[in-house]
Amino acid sequence: MLLATLLGAALPGVAGATLEPSKTQPPATAQTAAPAGKKGVRPLTLAYGDDHCFGFVTPEGWVADDTSGLGSRIRMVLYPRGQKWSSAKTVMYVNPIHKNAAAPRTLDQIIDGDLKAFQQHTPGGVVTRGDPIHTAGGHAAELRLFSTTGARVDEAVAYVEEEPLVMLLVLTSRTPESFARALPAYRQWVASYRFIVGNIDTPTQPSKSTPVPAAPKGATPPPRHK
Repeated sequence: MLLATLLGAALPGVAGATLEPSKTQPPATAQTAAPAGKKGVRPLTLAYGDDHCFGFVTPEGWVADDTSGLGSRIRMVLYPRGQKWSSAKTVMYVNPIHKNAAAPRTLDQIIDGDLKAFQQHTPGGVVTRGDPIHTAGGHAAELRLFSTTGARVDEAVAYVEEEPLVMLLVLTSRTPESFARALPAYRQWVASYRFIVGNIDTPTQPSKSTPVPAAPKGATPPPRHK
């Protein structure tokens, strides 16, 4: 996944978010500061999947990274600034579920399938329905809250249906306390999300000279919703 951080014409539903290229291309994992004198303008990150593009505003204090999650087959991850994907206790990530034209499934069916997979891998886990989060793209993201221990919630997934796919935006943490602290940032992140375009050719494969990080072991919560 490739990242571009942009600034310019306001996006509907994202206060202060803009869509005009900055003069210099920032590093993939960096956040670009708003131009001096433009109060309230927040940087918008455009992310490219294998056949689609979407945008979001990275929450304050977090970093968007399109490289570190590749070893876990995740194209876009976020974690607190100053930490790493391989060791952060709390992370957020994005994963699309592409629709199969030959065997189409409804959003409810896709969610049910994800919940069944969770319960198979986490027999004592509990799932509850959260209030929908309205996104900048005009959708009401279906929110599910997961407890891997059957007690306090430590994971959240927002399911957003687009024409070619269903986007999963995930917050997961090793402790309920860390989850609770990150939840406001997660809600802001989901609310800023919007799908840009699908069914396109995008240069998403890393170059042969770019090493792909190995999947983290024992530190970052294992990604389940993929």
